Amino acid sequence: MAAEIRLIATDLDGTLIGSANELPLYTDFSEQIARLRARNNTVWAACTGRKFSSFWAFFVPMRHMGLYPDYVIVRHAYIYRRTRLGFFPHIVWNISILIRLWREGLAVGDAIDRWHETLTAGAVGVNTIRRSSKRLGLRFESEESAAVSADLLRQKIRDYRHLRVFNYGCDVEVRTVPSTKGMALSELAHYLSIERENVLTIGNGDNDISMLDGVVAGMVGCPSNSEPDVLKTVSRAGGHVASHRALRGVMEILEAYTEGTVCSDLPRDWQPSPESSNPARSKQSKGTAHPRRTKAHPLMFIGIAYAGLLSFACFDVIPFSGYIRKPLDLLVALCVKISSDF
Repeated sequence: MAAEIRLIATDLDGTLIGSANELPLYTDFSEQIARLRARNNTVWAACTGRKFSSFWAFFVPMRHMGLYPDYVIVRHAYIYRRTRLGFFPHIVWNISILIRLWREGLAVGDAIDRWHETLTAGAVGVNTIRRSSKRLGLRFESEESAAVSADLLRQKIRDYRHLRVFNYGCDVEVRTVPSTKGMALSELAHYLSIERENVLTIGNGDNDISMLDGVVAGMVGCPSNSEPDVLKTVSRAGGHVASHRALRGVMEILEAYTEGTVCSDLPRDWQPSPESSNPARSKQSKGTAHPRRTKAHPLMFIGIAYAGLLSFACFDVIPFSGYIRKPLDLLVALCVKISSDF
């Protein structure tokens, strides 16, 4: 049975754009998107961990072919809408997620400090190989000690859904894995009044799992070059596991849902990611890094203060409420004017 796809969210690196060899596919992909837009008024969002400027530069090949997403989610969280004047930010959401991520970052930094002290204070044979506000790496004298410490850390990170623990031999690492794509996509679907059942998400990396687990999207898929955990997540959610890589796999997923041929079978050569593997070993730095704290920009505090005043001014419960609301009223009027042009 053909699905009604009203919102498509695709990861960028390794999913939408894999290599220069995919250039011949751009025309066919463009026609697929055009058909969906004509049939269901489908909206397409590109989701990436890149900054907006990096996304814009990386997207050059598709831009030259006349391919543009309707929305972009950058840095895993911040939403931008395409207009005649360029991409315009979803201001309310972007401010709220900025504050949320800042608060979560402080909480994670404090937690890592506590865990580091717990595992190293008075301990013999434990060396710190990496330590920052987002990451902690320790090396133990035996694999048994490392396994016990990894289990302890797994219990402690239960309240932090964006943290993961890796145990590889004598090394144990706890690090952040972006999990905000799902939140941003949920906000975008709500903003567009699109139900979960009409949302299709496609990705290939661990940072895409939050939008591929079936919670925010009723339809999910992944190309064959996906991480093992992604393949497993999509299969469990009843999504389509493509037999092709990157963009060709994306096109296969779109075709599977439009023609009702979804297949959730894992590849024959699929193997679960071994617990002892180190997915980030090549990125480890030698020696011990000093802990770094994220410094809050003064404008962030100004924004927080204004948001607090605005929440009261909207109900006219404080003096000068009209003056406090004036910037927001002007901004809303500008957004309405821009929207009316389309």
